[in-house]
Amino acid sequence: MKKSMISRVHRFLSSDSEGGALVEMAVTLPLIMLIMTGIFSFSMALYQKLQLAEAVSSAGRYIATARGDNDPCANTVTALYSASPGLAHDSTHMIITLTDNGAALASSCPLSAGSALTKGDLVAVKVNYPITLNVANIWGSGPGFGNVTLVSQITEVVQ
Repeated sequence: MKKSMISRVHRFLSSDSEGGALVEMAVTLPLIMLIMTGIFSFSMALYQKLQLAEAVSSAGRYIATARGDNDPCANTVTALYSASPGLAHDSTHMIITLTDNGAALASSCPLSAGSALTKGDLVAVKVNYPITLNVANIWGSGPGFGNVTLVSQITEVVQ
């Protein structure tokens, strides 16, 4: 004698062990998924911060040794971009500030413009990189931390 599908489902849901496990899973699974997506989101932010710090360090080393370059600022920005392949390289995502002894430099400072770096100058490279940190952003209404700005800066002595 075949049992109907409804009686099988009723028996499955009414048994103590299977029903209890199903309820436990239904309660804990969203919490576990929220924790996992939070770990993933923070891991991505940490990865971007580490990549930004390495790129700024590379750009600082470059500008400190770029005294004889024709355009040390533009080449420093190029070095920064090449050291950060996983980051967005536009002016809205990566805000770059170059300074020479506290005076701001343009993103292009050719030697012909009188902005030659001299030995012993303190040059600084600072980058602000805004990101959006969301945890379980489901249909745009999940809990999140909003906009966060990652900042990395290095100061070097011109060689």
